[in-house]
Amino acid sequence: MATITISRLTEQEYLAFDRAAEYRSEYVRGEMFAMSGSSPRHARLGAKVSFQFELQLQDQRCRSYSSELRIATGPPKNYLYPDVTIVCGALETQEGADDICTNPVLIVEVLSPSTAAYDRGLKFQLYRQISSLNDYLLVHADDILIEHYSRQPNEGWLLRESRGAAARLPLPNLGCELDLGLLYAGVMQEPG
Repeated sequence: MATITISRLTEQEYLAFDRAAEYRSEYVRGEMFAMSGSSPRHARLGAKVSFQFELQLQDQRCRSYSSELRIATGPPKNYLYPDVTIVCGALETQEGADDICTNPVLIVEVLSPSTAAYDRGLKFQLYRQISSLNDYLLVHADDILIEHYSRQPNEGWLLRESRGAAARLPLPNLGCELDLGLLYAGVMQEPG
């Protein structure tokens, strides 16, 4: 998850610090966690996922955002930086803060050994508080595999896996799909 923890900040203190900092930090339950850098493989997978979405969503009302977009969850307020965020319709922001998104419909996290437990556990728990969120993707960096969690009418979440270079991951809520062969082409040779 992180390498540096600064304990017990107010929401306002965190936002002031994070906006002025040279590196990104997440704010979870009153604590700030500096985000560590990612491997070349992790960074490339995030970029390729975003690119596939951009190509398929360009004629729709949905847009793809990089890991620089801060997302709000809660209450209480938590601030997170997903690897990729999809927003449909107008980007909605927190009152008084045009740099904090409140209406993602799909979030992607690329799994790395240091973040996998956090991305599957607490981070997913916090993301589930976002009422607009319908899909959560965990993209594996060490295998050609995507875990797709989709919100169900009863507010539960259904897990489906897509595995292997021949697989395609349909995303009916967006009317598109991810081609795992294209997504992972050349990626596994990158430092992990």
